[in-house]
Amino acid sequence: MKNLKTYEEFLNEGSMSNSDIQSIVDRVYPQIVKNLGKSKYVKTPKVELWKNIYVRLTGEPEAEGEHSSSSEAQYESGENKIFIYYTTMKNEKHVIQSLLHEYTHSLQDPEKWEEHRADGYDNNPYEKAAFKAEKNWKKYK
Repeated sequence: MKNLKTYEEFLNEGSMSNSDIQSIVDRVYPQIVKNLGKSKYVKTPKVELWKNIYVRLTGEPEAEGEHSSSSEAQYESGENKIFIYYTTMKNEKHVIQSLLHEYTHSLQDPEKWEEHRADGYDNNPYEKAAFKAEKNWKKYK
């Protein structure tokens, strides 16, 4: 019994392969777009997998930084892309929630982003909407 992992240890393993994550994205993302609808602000964002935010920004395959283990996913409005940082993805649920969260951001008015950021992360209605969207992850299992 000493080799059994706790549920929390299991969730924090981050043991998903790129191909597993890409398979989930390929299966789920078109349904998310269909169910949530197209954005009136941008074309449907592409999804890219990256090791971490530093590798994406620098192009250096071994780049690391203080947010390497905490950055999970990001919608970049300037590039109109969703970035999934594969080293932090824990399981299928996590990937689906990340897609729902970031796609929801692409549906939001980019001109109001700065205004809402002034409210702080926890009070930002755009973040609240994105977290609310994550609750529907089971629809895509």
